[in-house]
Amino acid sequence: MAGGYWEAAGARKVFRHPVPLQAIAARLAPAARILDFGCGYGRAMRDLARAGFRNTVGTDPSAALIARGRRESPGLRMEHAPHLPLEYPDGAFDAVLLISVLAVVPDDGEQRRIAAEVERLCAPGGPVFLGDYPLQGSEHYRALYAASRHPVRGVFTNPDGAVFRHHDPAHVAALFPHCEIADARETESASLGGRPMRALQWVLRRT
Repeated sequence: MAGGYWEAAGARKVFRHPVPLQAIAARLAPAARILDFGCGYGRAMRDLARAGFRNTVGTDPSAALIARGRRESPGLRMEHAPHLPLEYPDGAFDAVLLISVLAVVPDDGEQRRIAAEVERLCAPGGPVFLGDYPLQGSEHYRALYAASRHPVRGVFTNPDGAVFRHHDPAHVAALFPHCEIADARETESASLGGRPMRALQWVLRRT
């Protein structure tokens, strides 16, 4: 996720994927150690803080997004983390959020590294709250997929130069061999530009 777009135009965007607060509150105590992996400017962390969660850490590879988050929400703990692994021990967190992260990582190998790090950091039995975007059925996105030169269907470049990836849900599930799906649903969301789209919201359980 680090790199040109997310240090410039992307760092000014409003992120729109719904934060699954109801699912989080149903599974975690306010003192739970929560990692927001790929926190961006801390939007989900702000929602968690308002809901009473007081032990949340956010990490992101974009220095510009972290700087924005620190300006907008100076009381939140956000860390610039350009490289993996993160400097936390195995099982350091009771839960991990991974919201709209895989969607901005088109490469299979990098996705596997991210998923492995999430599994490493989540304590056994803990939930991973995963938000992502399935392959879309609208004419707009079908045209983007068809125009893309990338060999993987669902990878496309938007008009301002950002590369995104929408997924077959089976691909997402296969990234997490040490998790089981505890809950899986679809919801309404929107793109960075405000275009309506479908989103995945899963709760994985670290085995």
